[in-house]
Amino acid sequence: MTQEQTDQVFVIEDRILRSLSLRSLREGLFGSILEEGLQKLIEQYPQIIPGAQMDPGSEDPPRFVLLCREMPIGSWSLDFLLVDQYSIPTLVEAKLVENPESRRAVVGQIMEYAANAADAWGEGRLRQKAVEYWGKRGRELDEVLCELFQEDDFDADAFWSDVEENLRRGKIRLIIATDELKPEVRRTIEYLNTETRNAEILGLEIRCYGEDKSSLVLVPRLVGQSQTTATRKALASKSKIWSFAELQARYQSFPDSVLGERFSQVLEWARECGALIESRTQSPTFGLKGRSGKRIISFWQNGIVYCVLNAQQYGGDAKERDRFIEKLNSLPIFDYDPTEVVDGRNSLAPLNNLSKEDYQAFLKILEEFCVAERKM
Repeated sequence: MTQEQTDQVFVIEDRILRSLSLRSLREGLFGSILEEGLQKLIEQYPQIIPGAQMDPGSEDPPRFVLLCREMPIGSWSLDFLLVDQYSIPTLVEAKLVENPESRRAVVGQIMEYAANAADAWGEGRLRQKAVEYWGKRGRELDEVLCELFQEDDFDADAFWSDVEENLRRGKIRLIIATDELKPEVRRTIEYLNTETRNAEILGLEIRCYGEDKSSLVLVPRLVGQSQTTATRKALASKSKIWSFAELQARYQSFPDSVLGERFSQVLEWARECGALIESRTQSPTFGLKGRSGKRIISFWQNGIVYCVLNAQQYGGDAKERDRFIEKLNSLPIFDYDPTEVVDGRNSLAPLNNLSKEDYQAFLKILEEFCVAERKM
């Protein structure tokens, strides 16, 4: 008996039960043949990835935004890079069952992508690629994220801080999307997802049913997840708003006392002069307001300083932005070029790499551009 005969979806219309036939993604559905049809489906409808099956007990299961198609990673390219509202990067490879790589080879392939993700996409490169992807389509990335996550006060810098932290920790999601998973691939996925501590490895079968190409029923089925595994991994991805007291306590306990002291000093000054922006993140992060009242710089747990290069954050004043960048670039850990970056960029090194003299110069720059007429 064939798969088409055993795999059925039923519809009741006018009290009459009828079955819908299984349609192959190879036959030109969605205007494409072979794997292009599956890829086009995921690109146009990323919500086909069933977040509720990933975290069945959640009131707000994962929802996805596509960040990039054919995302470069080393000498290869990943089919899809997405992210959910919990800042978890989600890597998707699409293979039809007829493709020999849809067997065990694709598991090794996507694991290799995961092993290289932090080096390839860290330090703001992932965000930059996503900005470029949506910019070519006439959209602002942050606008796209706001719409999907339904947050009016969406904190983009805090969100991307968590993305960077998740990349660093290997807190990512790997999905092999196909029309049918072979039994040996299922077993491998289930084993890996149980044994890995941070990453999720999942299989996703997408079946199409119907007689008319213009009206199809799509059924996504997740493979490799259990409630125990989902709960354990979901708890590790929750973010929180870091209060001043919590940030100060965390910085005072930093293994690197120089970095902790410098973060504490900037934090205290920012609160005193009203420049502090508390952030909802997984790890301790805070930002500073520029004179326009919008965030222009953020401090991340690893000591990296993220500077916003979009002139809108400076009240639309590109000259103000350029003066700020010019002064920062006089210090050895900064090398910002607003003409090459759409949104922002990380410093080349952490804040504790500055000498005492350069650090004092950095504080003076913050004093000038974050708040007027205040002394550190």
